[in-house]
Parts: sequence; C-alpha cells; structure tokens
Amino acid sequence: MQRSHIVARVRSLTRDFSNSIFRETDIIDFINEAIDRIRQAIPELKGMIYLSTNLIEPNLLPEQYHHLLAIYASARCFGQDERHYQASTNMNEFEVKLEELRTAIENGQIIIVDENGEEINSDLPIDYVDLKAYYGRKKIDLDDGVEGVI
Repeated sequence: MQRSHIVARVRSLTRDFSNSIFRETDIIDFINEAIDRIRQAIPELKGMIYLSTNLIEPNLLPEQYHHLLAIYASARCFGQDERHYQASTNMNEFEVKLEELRTAIENGQIIIVDENGEEINSDLPIDYVDLKAYYGRKKIDLDDGVEGVI
C-alpha cells in the first residue's frame, strides 16, 4: 500500500472526507511515527524506512499489515482532536495487532525478507536467569543478626 493510499485510509477512518479536519503533514508525521513504534517493538523490522514520498510503500512490513500504519495515524489524529475514546480504541487495536505480528514472526508463521529476498533474523541473545544468584548460597550469621552470603 503506497503512502497516498495509507493517507486516504486515515482520512476514511477519521471520517475526514473533505480533507479539512486534519492536515496531511500531520497524518504523514503520524504514519512515520507508527514506523518508529513498529521498529521499537519488532527487531526484525528495524530497517524500515520512512514513507517520504506518495509512491513509496512500507518496506519489510508484510502487506497484510500495512493498514497498521493507518490505524496508528488515525488514533493520533483522534487524540489531537481530543476525541479520546476513538483515540484509545484505535491505539488499542494497533497494539493488539502489532503484538499478533510480533508473535507470528517469532513463531515462524511470517518470514520477514529484505529487498534481496534474504530472510532477516533477529540476533538478540536470549536472556537467562542465573539460578545461583537465588538458590544454593548459604547465609551465615556474622554477629548480632547481621547476615552475610557465602
């Protein structure tokens, strides 16, 4: 979906058919803000580029999730217009669908590929808890109730 289509979808979601309620520059800023949020939540998509022209499409983001950018932007527009119920409803929808996308990528149901067709993997190390920090240490009473750990 090209940026111009995403902007049109935002206008549809916000019922701004006359293009007079929300400025296009604000909508574009909110779309690029959504890209920042997606990069933050999903490491595999950290290479996404901003949509700087009307003909550019979101790279790396699977096509079935392009509408997420419009949902986020419409939530920000509603927030700007102080329609907080619609803003929070759309933002919740965005976050739920973003979590679904993240889970699908982690489970291997969706494969992210770059422009060359090569799979993008997240090389984040797995964080383990050192059980020795919690178990297996002896406490001794040094003196008068002050305890130390060996």
